[in-house]
Amino acid sequence: MSTDLTQKTKAFAKAQGAHLVGIAPVTPFEGAPEGHHPVDLLPGAQSVVVFAVRAPHGLLACEADRPDPALIPEDELWPVKQQVYSGGGAGFFYPTANMWLQTIGLRIAYLLEDKGYIALPLPASGYRARDRFAYFSHRHAAVLAGLGEFGLNNLLLTPQYGPRQRLNSVITTAELDPDPLYNEPICLGEKCGLCLEASECFGERYELEMAGKTMRLARLSGVCPSDACKHGRRPYIRFCWGICPVGKPRRTA
Repeated sequence: MSTDLTQKTKAFAKAQGAHLVGIAPVTPFEGAPEGHHPVDLLPGAQSVVVFAVRAPHGLLACEADRPDPALIPEDELWPVKQQVYSGGGAGFFYPTANMWLQTIGLRIAYLLEDKGYIALPLPASGYRARDRFAYFSHRHAAVLAGLGEFGLNNLLLTPQYGPRQRLNSVITTAELDPDPLYNEPICLGEKCGLCLEASECFGERYELEMAGKTMRLARLSGVCPSDACKHGRRPYIRFCWGICPVGKPRRTA
């Protein structure tokens, strides 16, 4: 394994704007669905570089108790609001963060290939984000890279930002030093349960085991909370993405 290249890759990712970065070896991905394992996507793969950018804290506050803008007609108000605080693709944060993450991934790939390895940068979201179709799960990779764990809400939770970050990955043939799994509990579970109370989309609880780490999740009932927010004209921030207390900053001004 190349400790020097590992350190350079992590430092480079952060210099490009990543707020979090971790390394996962490919061996814990055994059991991934056919066609979704790192080696399926890049033969000879040894490592996955996983990185994230956080959501601005202001997105959590911008819709709460705010008067409706006087100059925007009521029948056009929701699309305008979505541009500010929607958690889905209609808002500005997700597409902007995705492009930023993809730029970081491309630059990491160039760095690794300049060192003589092969690297595959990936898109930050699936082809159809609404249906969550993707060749590769950045959430699972992030758990295996030591960035966090799955919460009851099925989202990746990190101790720094809770569920409020976007992820991307680069698969490479470089054998980098892996990060240990994050073994401290992050999700507060049923004793918190705010995500379960906030949306009808969650059902029975079950346990998910990954590389010896056990996490407790709630099954999705088939109604995506982001769809419920869009169609019901209610901001996603009030549901699992924004209501989770983990990593939520205290308002200072």
